[in-house]
Amino acid sequence: MRVLLVALNAKFVHTNLALRYLREGVRTVYQDVLLREFSINDHLDRIAAEIYEAKADVVGFSCYIWNLKEVIAVIRQLRPVCPKVRFVIGGPEVSFEAEEFLREHSEVDALVIGEGEESFLELLQTWQDGRDPAHVPGLAWTKGGKIMINPAPVKALSLNDLSFPYAEDEDFTGRIVYVETTRGCPFNCQYCLSSTFQGVRFLEPERFRKIFCQLLKNGARTIKFVDRTFNANKRHALKILDIVKEESIIHPDVKRIRVHCEMAGDLFDAEWMDYLKSYPQGLIQLEIGVQSTYQPTLKVVSRPQNFEEWKKFVPEMQSFGIPLHLDLIAGLPEESWADFRTSFNDVYGVNPDMLQLGFLKVLKGSGLRLQSNRYGLLFNPDPPYTILETNVMSHCGLLQLHRMEDVLDKYYNSGKFTNAVREVLKLFPTPFDFYHGFAEFWQEKGWFHRQWQGKALFDKLWEFLEKVHTPETKEGTDTVSWNRIRDALRFDYYMWERPNIIPDFLQNEVSLKGEEKAGQWKAKQEMIRKQAYWETVIPGVKGMDRRQWHRNTAVAYFTTDILQADGSDRPCWYLFHYQQGNVKAYRYEGS
Repeated sequence: MRVLLVALNAKFVHTNLALRYLREGVRTVYQDVLLREFSINDHLDRIAAEIYEAKADVVGFSCYIWNLKEVIAVIRQLRPVCPKVRFVIGGPEVSFEAEEFLREHSEVDALVIGEGEESFLELLQTWQDGRDPAHVPGLAWTKGGKIMINPAPVKALSLNDLSFPYAEDEDFTGRIVYVETTRGCPFNCQYCLSSTFQGVRFLEPERFRKIFCQLLKNGARTIKFVDRTFNANKRHALKILDIVKEESIIHPDVKRIRVHCEMAGDLFDAEWMDYLKSYPQGLIQLEIGVQSTYQPTLKVVSRPQNFEEWKKFVPEMQSFGIPLHLDLIAGLPEESWADFRTSFNDVYGVNPDMLQLGFLKVLKGSGLRLQSNRYGLLFNPDPPYTILETNVMSHCGLLQLHRMEDVLDKYYNSGKFTNAVREVLKLFPTPFDFYHGFAEFWQEKGWFHRQWQGKALFDKLWEFLEKVHTPETKEGTDTVSWNRIRDALRFDYYMWERPNIIPDFLQNEVSLKGEEKAGQWKAKQEMIRKQAYWETVIPGVKGMDRRQWHRNTAVAYFTTDILQADGSDRPCWYLFHYQQGNVKAYRYEGS
C-alpha cells in the first residue's frame, strides 16, 4: 500500500508537524509513505498533478481553517481520475460537525476526528485487510449511503509514545519548523479549541533534546513551539529552555538560531525574570496573547487575567533583549468600539516589539460558536469563520479595524517608522486615534487598492500629517516640535536604506537655499564622512577602501537630535553605516 500525506501550508516557509508524526507512525507498518508539502498560493492544478502522479492508494490531507477550501478543491479535481484512491482528511478544522461535512463532501472517503496518530494507522490496516472500519476510534465515513461516526478514544495519547517526527533527513534551511512539548492548555478560553478537552500532557525533555538536535543538524534556524501555553508548567518550560540553550550555544551557527514560544503573561513571576535575564540574547522570542483588557469580555471568554499587574514584566524582558509580540483579538463578545480602543491603547502603551491585531474566528466546536446567538456573533459561514458583527460592535466598525490592522502592520510592526511614529503620536489623543485616523485617510485616498514600495509609505504619512497639521492644530505644536517630527521621519528614511535622493518634503530648509549653499552643504557632508574620527567609533573602518566607505555610508544634518528623549533641539550630524542589510547611525561629535 502506498500512502501519500499532503499539506497545503499557509506559506512556503512553513512546515507541517502533524503529518510528520503520521508519516513516522505509519512507517512502523508500511514503508511506502510519501510526504508532499505545498502552499495555498500554489496553483491547484499543479498540486493535483503531483498528487495524481504519485500513484498512491491512500491520500491524507491535514486540514485547517486556512486551507480547507483549497484541499476540497484538489480532492474534487482528483476524484474523477482517481476512482480507486481513498481520500482521508483530518485536523482541527474537520474534527467537529463531521456528519454535516461528509454529507456535503461525498468525494471524501473518511474523516479522522481528533488526534490521528493511532486512528490513521489503524484505518490503513483495516482497509488493507478488507475489513469494515467500524472498530477504528475517532473516525467518520460513509457506508451504504449512511454516515457512520466512531467516537474518539477516551484515553488521550501520550506524547512520549509517539514516533519521532523528524526521523527522516530533510533540508530545513530557510524554513520555519514546528515542535511541541505539550498538548492541551491549563486555560479554558471559549474562542479556542483547546477548551474542548481537559488537561495538559508533557513530552519528556530528553526526547525533545533529540528532536531539537535533529532539527539543527538539518538546517533549521527558526523553530516555533506549537504549545498552546509554553509556560503552563514552569519546571517543564525551564528544562526545555535549558536544552535549547545547551544545544544552541555549542552550535557554530548559534547567532542565527531563534525559538518562538507562546506564553501566558499572568504566569510570569520573579523567578522567570531571573532566568530570562541570563538567557542568551537573541535566542528566544515570546508571544503573549493579551486578547483584551476589558474585564467583562475576559469573563465571558473564560480567560481572566490582570494585564495591569503583569505588564510590568514587558519592559523588563525587553531590557534582556527578548523580542515580544503581544496579541489582541477584535470582535470578542461584549467589547464595544470604546472598550477595544482602551484595550489597544493599554497594550500599545507597553511598547511591544510587535502588536498583532487579529480578529475573532468563531471556530467549529468552540464555546463561542455554541453561544453565538447569545452575544449576537455574526461570522463568515466559510473558513476561517471571521467575525462580522457582534451585539456591541458593528460590521462597519470591524471593517475600520481591518483597515487599521493594515496600517499598523506597515507603520508599527514593520519597525521602519520607530522614530517618526513616536513623534507623530504627540499630535493625537491616543495611539488608537492616530492609527484609526490614518487608516481612514488611506481609505479616503484609495491607497489600499495598490501595493506600495517601502519608501512610498513616507509620502503617505507626510500627506496625512499635512492634513491634520492645520493652522488650528499648529497652535498646540510649536515650530521646534514640528521640525522634530520632520527630522524623525527623515531619520527613519535614512535607516531604511542608503538613499540616492531625499524627497523635498524631508529636506531641511538650510540645505535648500540656492546652488551655492547646496554646494557648501555637500562639501560639509564629505568633510564629515572623511574624518578619521570614525575609525575610533566604527569597527572595521580601517579595512575599507575609499570607494567602499563612500558606497556604504551617508551623512545627514538634523535640526534636532531625535534620539535624545529629552526633546533636545540641538542641531547635529549623523553618519549612517550600511552593511549587509544592517544600518547603524552614529552621531558626529567632531567640530
